[in-house]
Amino acid sequence: MRTQLFLIMSLLIMGMCLDPYCISAKPLKEKNTVASAKGLPSTYADFKERCHTVAVTPEGAVKMYFDAVFCYLDPNRRTEASKMLRYIMHADANWEGNQRHVTFLRRLKDPSLHYIFRSFAAGTSPENGYRMSPDAYRLVFTRKDRQQDYTRVFLRSSGADSDRRVWVKQYPDGFWYVINNADTYAKVRDPAVSGMGNSHDADFDVTAPAPQAPPAEVSAPVATRPEPAESVAPPEAQPQSSERSAAPARPAPPETAGPSAAQPQPAENASSATVQPQSVEATLPPVAPPAEGGEAEMSTW
Repeated sequence: MRTQLFLIMSLLIMGMCLDPYCISAKPLKEKNTVASAKGLPSTYADFKERCHTVAVTPEGAVKMYFDAVFCYLDPNRRTEASKMLRYIMHADANWEGNQRHVTFLRRLKDPSLHYIFRSFAAGTSPENGYRMSPDAYRLVFTRKDRQQDYTRVFLRSSGADSDRRVWVKQYPDGFWYVINNADTYAKVRDPAVSGMGNSHDADFDVTAPAPQAPPAEVSAPVATRPEPAESVAPPEAQPQSSERSAAPARPAPPETAGPSAAQPQPAENASSATVQPQSVEATLPPVAPPAEGGEAEMSTW
């Protein structure tokens, strides 16, 4: 009897000791799952929720910006990613139609230029084709420069010779937003062509630039032959009717004969009859001066 009571009491004591762990185990597991969640945000709502906990610092805003960029690189997620970029860049509803973002959007939509954005992930290089996983990447920040209205954040790009800059600003809601992203889509060194037989791997697809068409040949105009003297002589140079009656008649030269050697044409008539060929430079259209602004500020191409 005593043995049974002892066993019952022992079981009750052990149950009371283990119960706090059993109660706290489930909440602890759920908390770790949320805190250690990896991968890109799946929806705009998910992205916005993350911004409220991450974009509380300048570096956090840049991290959320690249999350939105990597989502936009996937055509299947582009609709939601457009909202993400609009939010983190504090842009208007029609931001994709703004001329300011033409180059940015063109490089986001061109798969052969996606390596520009991948170059900001730690561990990438031109030699490995800037290979990285958008669901698990790190950014390397070197320094930041605080100004009165904005902050410049400097981060590494494995394809650039110097650090790239991102301008961020803290708005009245307390969160940081990207206000100038020009350095993030400036060109970097081209990825090296891999000789390891990676033709089956889409991460190594690099489209070669289209060959430029050779300039069109411009031929000089052909000089025209001078016409016979009858057609180029001015009216006053022809003899008057009274002189013809006084001078002895001479046999008329055949119509097919060229101009007589005894009657040289005036210099101004000959020059007007012969068209001087123009130089090739004169026939080419003027070259337009390079446009100012745009990516001229970018340190590396």
